[in-house]
Amino acid sequence: MFEKVAQMSRGTEQAAVLALARATTGPWHRTARVIQAAHGALRLIDGDLTGLSEDDRAHAAEIVSRLLPDDLARAEDLIAATRADGAHLVTVLDEDYPGNLDFVHNLPPFLWIRGRLTDEDHRSVAIVGSGEAVGRLKHDVTALTEAGFTPVATLGSAVHDAVLAAGSRTIATLAHGITEPNASAETTRGGALVSPFWPSAPKTEATVALSRIVTSGLAAAVYLVGGEEDSGPALQARLALAQGRHLFVPHRLHQEQPWVRRAACRGGVTVVRDIDDLLVQVVNLVDVTLNVKLF
Repeated sequence: MFEKVAQMSRGTEQAAVLALARATTGPWHRTARVIQAAHGALRLIDGDLTGLSEDDRAHAAEIVSRLLPDDLARAEDLIAATRADGAHLVTVLDEDYPGNLDFVHNLPPFLWIRGRLTDEDHRSVAIVGSGEAVGRLKHDVTALTEAGFTPVATLGSAVHDAVLAAGSRTIATLAHGITEPNASAETTRGGALVSPFWPSAPKTEATVALSRIVTSGLAAAVYLVGGEEDSGPALQARLALAQGRHLFVPHRLHQEQPWVRRAACRGGVTVVRDIDDLLVQVVNLVDVTLNVKLF
């Protein structure tokens, strides 16, 4: 009985997160942080703003004022329908919300997932790039996965195709809803498909831009294998640095692309000679630096 009550409570809180996100007119990540600060979405809907800052109280009051009477019920129906379609919901209030993503400033309030994420996925590396370098990526992906790292890539990208060709388990991020065509867990090799959008949302320029937040946010580090200035990979790399993610780039790319050299001058970028050098550097970052405890 207690387990059933717990499930009902989680479902209602999840529905409340969806309802508040739908009522948000600005960036969703602001609402996500206010929900976390309040330790509950239902509390906000009930008008309990205890412990919130003045700005957060104003934001909460504004979005709650836009809620409609049936928004919670509609959100619960959406959760049930999407679960029946094979995808499940994780919100910023849930223990299984990805830890890496929880640390970025622009985290989404919820994710729809096909397949599954694991505790070991905190050791993940987002791989982004375009051009000839992607065609030579299979060996690097294999080395990363054999070292225990989970590749993160955009579904349908050349990088994701290279990851699948290497036979690796992967986390694939979507630029559309989880119930849209091609959102199949079979494309993850036992990993997961992740979408931060409404289940039936189509792919647009705006969703492509927002999906980059999740791609680098899910990862502990980012490996940029190719990309010219103002390309999608370059935009992803800049976003990753703004999120506090460390960027690794091959020596060749550093030499060929002036924008990479400029980015490296600002910090947060490590140039690697080859895959062996990358593995050493990533292990030092993920398994040593990020696990240091301060007392």
